[in-house]
Amino acid sequence: MKKTAPRPAKQVSHDVRRLGIRIREHRKARGMTMVEVAQAIGVSQPAISQWESGIAPPGRESLVELAKLWHVPIGTLMGDPDLKPSKKGGAHPPTGIMPTDVPVQGIVVGGSSGDFRLNGEVVDYVRRPPGIAHMRNIYALWVSGDSMSPWNKDGDLIYVSPARPTAPGDYVVVQMNDQGDGEPGLAMVKQLVARTPTQLKLGQFNPEKEFAVALSKVKAVHRVLTLRELLGT
Repeated sequence: MKKTAPRPAKQVSHDVRRLGIRIREHRKARGMTMVEVAQAIGVSQPAISQWESGIAPPGRESLVELAKLWHVPIGTLMGDPDLKPSKKGGAHPPTGIMPTDVPVQGIVVGGSSGDFRLNGEVVDYVRRPPGIAHMRNIYALWVSGDSMSPWNKDGDLIYVSPARPTAPGDYVVVQMNDQGDGEPGLAMVKQLVARTPTQLKLGQFNPEKEFAVALSKVKAVHRVLTLRELLGT
């Protein structure tokens, strides 16, 4: 008895689900909501939801618009890196034409280990790298001190995302609780070693050491974006 060949519809359904996953990953990587994507490409929010859930695939025109919005080849969305991009698609825009709209937060230098205070002021604006063209709420900091050298040295610029999840191994900006007199608490740029229900374990390179900070004393933990994220590679 001949074996029954798999139904094509199931393969299509699988491909549609995979496409939906890639669309969702690209959207979240850029910090965009479904509503924002829908408005940007001229479709409804329920349509975006159906695409990401694998209920229905986007049409070719919508795929072109998504590729334009996120500056990626259509092949990247389709899961085929060899698929040639549309003339309307393309790679990331050249860095030189990216807007200078990322705020640099002002700091007041604290301890000798590179501790500082975010004073809430914007002291400058720097160019937005192409990989974070559509990411919201990004800010930049000038590194203070050499405690994280050679990863970053005094005076280097880092880009920080308050929304990106953190994991052990990430470099992070840790903001401590505000002081009783209303002054901002200390902040520091360190490597996240581990997280428990009660504390953060942090590490630095210069001098090399690890130490723990009680979560009850931490106001926020923001992830430093990697070079790959900034370049969109």
